Amino acid sequence: MPRPPHCTIFDGTSDSLPEGCWLVELAGVDGRRYAYRVYAARTALPGDLFWSALHHHDEGPLPRAFDLFDTALIRPIS
Repeated sequence: MPRPPHCTIFDGTSDSLPEGCWLVELAGVDGRRYAYRVYAARTALPGDLFWSALHHHDEGPLPRAFDLFDTALIRPIS
């Protein structure tokens, strides 16, 4: 049975924010790094944060990002 999504990308349309904010940087196949702000609980798993940012990136017009967890930088921001 699939798990419900644990993290969401904040699109600016809601006034209520979850309790934590994370910066997730993905390595692109073009040599650039793409940064995404992911709002999720402070107890969110790094893998959930990574996949949330990667799926959001894949929906956009930018060049592909590597789907390798080890290439991502994940850190909490205030």
